[in-house]
Amino acid sequence: MVKVIETNLSIVDGQIHDFQSRVIEVSNWGDFENEFIENVSVTRKACVGSMFGTTIPQGATIENLECKDNTLKCDIYSYSDVHTKKICYLIQ
Repeated sequence: MVKVIETNLSIVDGQIHDFQSRVIEVSNWGDFENEFIENVSVTRKACVGSMFGTTIPQGATIENLECKDNTLKCDIYSYSDVHTKKICYLIQ
C-alpha cells in the first residue's frame, strides 16, 4: 500500500470556488493511475481524518489527464456539469 494526497478544486466561472484534500491509501501508484485512464469510480476513506467518497464520481468525464512520475492531474466533469480539477501526489 502507498499513500496519496488527493486534492479537489471546485471550479466555478473559471475560478477556484472551494477545495479539499485528503490522504488515501492505494494498492500501488500504477493501479491508481489506471483508475483514471479507465474511468473507474472507487470509494475510499481517508487514512488521516474521516473524509470519504469516490475518487471519480460515477458517470463523470475525465479530460486533460496528465500522469508524470509521482503526480496525476486532470479535469473531471460530473453528470451535473460540475467542474473539478483533481491533483494527486504519491507520498510513499
